[in-house]
Amino acid sequence: MHELARVTLENEMDLILAHKRSMKLAELAGLSLSAQTTFATAVSEVSRNAIDSGKRGSLILSVESDLREKFIVACLKNEQQNNAREGLEHAKKLVNKYKVSTNGPETSIELFYTISPAFRIDIQKLDEWRSLFRNEPSISPYEELKRKNEQLQELSEKVQKSEDQYKVLTNSLPLMIFSLDDHGQLLYANDWLLHYTGQNLNSLNNSKWKTIVHADDYDAFCLLLQNDITRGATTIKIQARLMNKSTSDYLWHQISLSPLNGDKEEPSYRIGFMVDIHAQKTVEETLKDNYELKQAEKKLKDNQHTLEQYIEELNRSNQELQQFAFVASHDLQEPVRKLLFYSDYLLNNYQTSFDEKSLHFLNSIQGASRRMRSLIQDLLLFSQINKEQIQFQEVDLNTVATDACQDLEMAIEEKNAALNIQSLPKLYCDERMMRQLFGNIISNSLKYSKDALAPQIDISYKQENGHIELIFRDNGIGFDEKYLPKMFTLFQRLHTRQTYEGTGLGLAICRKIVEMHQGKIWATSEEGLGATFFISLPTHPII
Repeated sequence: MHELARVTLENEMDLILAHKRSMKLAELAGLSLSAQTTFATAVSEVSRNAIDSGKRGSLILSVESDLREKFIVACLKNEQQNNAREGLEHAKKLVNKYKVSTNGPETSIELFYTISPAFRIDIQKLDEWRSLFRNEPSISPYEELKRKNEQLQELSEKVQKSEDQYKVLTNSLPLMIFSLDDHGQLLYANDWLLHYTGQNLNSLNNSKWKTIVHADDYDAFCLLLQNDITRGATTIKIQARLMNKSTSDYLWHQISLSPLNGDKEEPSYRIGFMVDIHAQKTVEETLKDNYELKQAEKKLKDNQHTLEQYIEELNRSNQELQQFAFVASHDLQEPVRKLLFYSDYLLNNYQTSFDEKSLHFLNSIQGASRRMRSLIQDLLLFSQINKEQIQFQEVDLNTVATDACQDLEMAIEEKNAALNIQSLPKLYCDERMMRQLFGNIISNSLKYSKDALAPQIDISYKQENGHIELIFRDNGIGFDEKYLPKMFTLFQRLHTRQTYEGTGLGLAICRKIVEMHQGKIWATSEEGLGATFFISLPTHPII
């Protein structure tokens, strides 16, 4: 089911908005004015119940399609009593089917209205519809205010997600990381620092670190807590001994503190990290009179300096990665969607007004925009595949193969492809990543099929030595095996974009998914004789 728009239901103004957007969805789905009104009336009936009940509800408008039928769907979710469904009695007479489900205190009512099976719905059209709902002009100041409020809530959720990711990152690094406000008070400390000191933020702030910093080093350490001392500095570094709670030993640490400037060019807070250098200090103090060991000491200092540069570079790279993810997911995709929408609008409505050269330019704009959208989506998918998100569970690979084929249903029908899938086993893996893996390889076989021959794809497996080996065999154009070393790397293509479309990321994504599952991927082929891809995965990966 593909969600297109959402309306929170609180008052009569929201009821008007729900009716308007329901009419709009029915119009986009090609329904007649009578059918549009019927569907919107049914939605209004159940929406009014939610508002009258005094419970906060939400309306989700979406599209659902399978091999046989296509529907526009309105899903109402709220906390209702069993006797508060009068609207449903009227609504169910106006739609083709309905479904009511309950999850704890929440009741979900889904209304399905059939649209023509011949009406084509693809990813591009769904993106256009979402853009239309997102950018439609407000009909009242209330709607504009509501939209701004929803955008603020969405932004708040993104900020919370970013904070959670930052915590996961800092807790995964073998460093004690913390942040201070202008008064030297701790704002954040990762798990490494709290575990090492055995104290929480409040106790460290109340004691001003006096209980864990060695008395001889405390005066120098206090300078870090004084904003008037550190103001204007880029990075301040000192060395101090900190007490390990579990052993009560004082170990030498290098402490670095850097300001993070806010919008007004003034440091809004400071970020610091602590690195254990106790072994180095011991070497310095014990062997400082030995010439050869002094050389080793110098080398240790150089290595420490390199380590600090790596740490600083890691922090900078992660920050840039977060910024890139945001830009790629919002700022880059939105202009591409607009280019596709406006160029498509011009081609559909004003084609006869353009000369041949102008039409060529418009088609070029559309083609370049589609390629850019595919590249952005593949880059985002590649960057989002990480170890923290993997969720191992027992997965039926038959279900995975079926879902992957359904996702590629249009391409399979267009190519008149035949898929022969052997009964597959269950595997302990991440279901979402495994579906992406199957989809990429099947899509690759469809893309590189022969023009005069219907594609045939055989999927089988064999099991031995604690591994399951999946085998994907096709009758496509194949490739020269001398290109194998670069096929699974980023942005590598064996054919020009004019011959076969693609971003060069599909097999790189497959390799990354397989490696995340502690497996291996390889292929064999001859030009003109098809290709065979092999994926070996452990039946019980080490988590």
